[in-house]
Amino acid sequence: MIEKQLERFVLGLELVVSVALIIVAIMLVIALGYDLLSEMTDGLAFGRDSFTWLISRVLEVFIVIELFRVALAYITHRNVIPIVFEAALVALARKLIVFEPGGDILASSLGLAVLLLALGVSWWLVGNAGGLKPQEGSKH
Repeated sequence: MIEKQLERFVLGLELVVSVALIIVAIMLVIALGYDLLSEMTDGLAFGRDSFTWLISRVLEVFIVIELFRVALAYITHRNVIPIVFEAALVALARKLIVFEPGGDILASSLGLAVLLLALGVSWWLVGNAGGLKPQEGSKH
């Protein structure tokens, strides 16, 4: 009895998180549209900073979409590992595309290189172990 209630609670929580991700994605798209419109009305003075900032916002939308795909796969009891890797790749691509090293360029560059290498090696290892294959109907 308590197990069924817990399952319902977890399903409800998963749905709430999914709806929240949809709302965040919609808000990001609206904000992106507003920002793009304001950039266009400013005489299209599109510099490198404006372009980088705009690309960063677009990639943020894709990251939220990937997170929603992870939640959806989890709710439908599909293999979430490939989708998590895709979300990680999108997030890492965002960091690489809009790279702003801050103070220590070498440390920031090495950190991103290590992340990229770790993600690539992890993807390869999990792929060789068969963890990237879709498994319909399996439990997480």
